[in-house]
Amino acid sequence: MASVEVAPCQNVVTRVVSLPLVSSTYDLVSSVYSSTKDSHPYIKSVREVAEMGVKTITSVALTGAMLLIGKLEPQTAIANDLACKGLDKIEKKLPILHQPSEQIIATAKNCS
Repeated sequence: MASVEVAPCQNVVTRVVSLPLVSSTYDLVSSVYSSTKDSHPYIKSVREVAEMGVKTITSVALTGAMLLIGKLEPQTAIANDLACKGLDKIEKKLPILHQPSEQIIATAKNCS
């Protein structure tokens, strides 16, 4: 099978996370989560158990995934390149992605 050269592209996950709409929404949800867990003791105890479970599962999954990631690196590079191209198109068609969630909420409130 012939080797395929893929032009370097920033990681698509990094690009999505850095979109203002995504990052500001994450910050908002994280803030609500933190304030809720701190103000409700029952939620705090359940959250602590759930977070510990997620950390354990993630650690085990990451160990196994690292072997697979190494073997599939050429394929993931191609998939990342295609995803970046798709994200370029989505960003052009949806300029709202470049606005923080607070601005979108404020605009929606003014329209109603």
